Amino acid sequence: MKKTLPLTLVLALFFGCVGMRPKGIKDCDFRVADVKTTEKALTYAKLQLELDVTNPNGVGVIVDRMQLRVYANGQEIGSGAASFKDKPIPPGESVKFKADIAIDYLSAGLAIFNMIKSHSASYSIRAKVYYETPLGAYHSWTTISSLYLPLL
Repeated sequence: MKKTLPLTLVLALFFGCVGMRPKGIKDCDFRVADVKTTEKALTYAKLQLELDVTNPNGVGVIVDRMQLRVYANGQEIGSGAASFKDKPIPPGESVKFKADIAIDYLSAGLAIFNMIKSHSASYSIRAKVYYETPLGAYHSWTTISSLYLPLL
């Protein structure tokens, strides 16, 4: 019993620190540069996002991977994922990344109905971004793009 308590505390401390942002590191800035349709099917469309990613830090950063979610009026209408491990971002510089997302027509149609019903339209693209830096690895949620419009 006496040996398991310190071991439990050490393990709890270790797993509690995994994924924490290293001190002095900021999230990268993301901007949608272009959107292209890559596939149209009966129930969905696949889009390719071209993202401008800027590293505001004084050290190089690798965006290991991203999990993307697309929302319209607060309702998820699409998702996607991308991996960029082989493309480091030097300090203070920008690079272009491509990410694929799939938009579900049924969810998008329901979101349009809700837009008409609520007299407002909004969309957002959010991503859970996994970073690797010389100071450690971490992940965070970021909003890549968003817009709100009241409808008349």
